Amino acid sequence: MNKRDKIIFYVVVFFILIPGAISFLIKIGSYFMVEVEEGMSGFALPFFNYLFVALGFVALFVWAYLEGHFRDIERPAIEMLEREQRYEEEFLKGGV
Repeated sequence: MNKRDKIIFYVVVFFILIPGAISFLIKIGSYFMVEVEEGMSGFALPFFNYLFVALGFVALFVWAYLEGHFRDIERPAIEMLEREQRYEEEFLKGGV
C-alpha cells in the first residue's frame, strides 16, 4: 500500500467507521435504557438485527482487507473499462 492509499484508508477509518461505530453503540445504549425503564419485551429482535448487520459489515471489511482489495483500489475501475471495451467491440462485430 502506498502512502496515498494509507492516507485514504485512515481517513475512511477515522471519519466514517469510527463515527458509525460510536453511533451504533449509542443506539444500542438507548435500547438498553428503554428496556430497563419500560420493560419492553420486544427488545431483543431489533438489538440482534443491528448486531448481525454490523458484524456482517465488519466481517466483509476484514475479509476485503485481508484479501488485498485495498492494495490497488484503481484496478477494479480499469477492469470494468476493459470489459466494457471488449463488450462494445463484440457488440459492433455482430453488425447491430
